[in-house]
Amino acid sequence: MNKVAVSAAVGAGVAGAAFAAPYAGIQVPLATMIFAGAALTLGAASAVLTSAILAKPSKKSRNDLMSERLSASGLILKFPKPSESMALSVRPETRPDLLDVVKHPGKYSKDIVVWLRGSKEQKFNPVLLKQLFTALSREGNFLHVILTAKNDEFIGYIPAAYARTRFCGPDAEVQIARYIVEVFADDANSVNLREILGGAGKSDVISDTAEVADAIRRMAGGFKRLVVLHNGYHRKPVGLLDFNELMSGALTGAAPKSLGITPDLRF
Repeated sequence: MNKVAVSAAVGAGVAGAAFAAPYAGIQVPLATMIFAGAALTLGAASAVLTSAILAKPSKKSRNDLMSERLSASGLILKFPKPSESMALSVRPETRPDLLDVVKHPGKYSKDIVVWLRGSKEQKFNPVLLKQLFTALSREGNFLHVILTAKNDEFIGYIPAAYARTRFCGPDAEVQIARYIVEVFADDANSVNLREILGGAGKSDVISDTAEVADAIRRMAGGFKRLVVLHNGYHRKPVGLLDFNELMSGALTGAAPKSLGITPDLRF
């Protein structure tokens, strides 16, 4: 029986025992049940992810694959190549209405990646950023928002799907203040980006030199999305590892179309 089946069987057994215990006069402490449930969830997640990756056709042994570096594994959802995309560099003083992509919507067919480059001293104006994201919300090829601080150090990631909706609505300024302005004011606030589906903060990172086994352990431990850094260097985010999308890619051999990425894309 494989790991997934074992995890499912154990989970079902524990659930049944917990359900039947009161009828047998046995009281199971709530804390014990919560701890057991968390442990089973972690084990099941790790087993499923490991099983999916190892199910990929490969001539390599289990140990070889698990010790393979992420950069060579084909599991990273790469950001678009700079030469094949529009890297939109936006600073606090940038006027959105002067950007060509804003003045001429629909003109550009390349994937759009917004690089917000700020600092503690220079604060973004939520009103101006709302103008920018409102304009970009009409661009279907707008994919990513990457936050970088002084010396282009990575401090946060926001998927365009969130930016094109929540950064354009009636509470856009509040959302932008929490997830952009406050993050630049203190990068410790980048932990708030985990509240966004698909968002990631400064510590939600992994090096592309890390082994596949390391990625599995971190993602099974609760990290649903990690930003991949080239050689662990914070100035060079190169792509993403996402638990659900990684599962899909491992099973089908293709990266999700929603990210506009192909599995063989390389810098």
